[in-house]
Amino acid sequence: MEKKKEKIGQIRRREILEAAKKVFLRKGFADTVMEDIIQETSLSRGGVYYYYINKVDIMHDLMKQGIDYRVGQMKAFMAAYSGRMDQMAIAEMMVDKILDRSDLMSLYAMYLQAQKTNQELRALFPVLVQENFQAVSAGMKEGEDPAFQMMTSRFLIAFINTMILGCETLEGARDSFLRNRSFLVEILMAFIKAYENGKVD
Repeated sequence: MEKKKEKIGQIRRREILEAAKKVFLRKGFADTVMEDIIQETSLSRGGVYYYYINKVDIMHDLMKQGIDYRVGQMKAFMAAYSGRMDQMAIAEMMVDKILDRSDLMSLYAMYLQAQKTNQELRALFPVLVQENFQAVSAGMKEGEDPAFQMMTSRFLIAFINTMILGCETLEGARDSFLRNRSFLVEILMAFIKAYENGKVD
């Protein structure tokens, strides 16, 4: 009985998250209210509020979905990669993250923009950084490699987020970055070397 209840809860949460994703992508985070999300689901108002008390909690779970998605992408990369975890593999995976084209990446860019004016979303950022690092460490055997510690580098996080925002908001930016992908890999290789030599934090 308890398992059945848990499964129903997972299905309902998934429905709410899918509804929220559609509404956020259509209206933006700031212009979305809980009522918009409720109307997009088959649940009652009380049914939605049973699982989520506000749209920030919903966004947090969507960001966690994004983290799980990225770990899956990294695992797929490593399964196809011919070598062991090395600087090139890390640089390639970071470039893949920047250039990714998905609803979850669009939501992440929206989150980055919305946190500028939303204190709750801003407070969530260090939590997401930690959750991302833990998910990579737990989800990939390579995640235990000390090289992955650089994923918490403030410079690297700022650089990747800036590039993601550019891909999502600037006309033609992603296409330009895709055409010059090898140069982006070189930039990230330069960062990795500088990080290992203690020249960036």
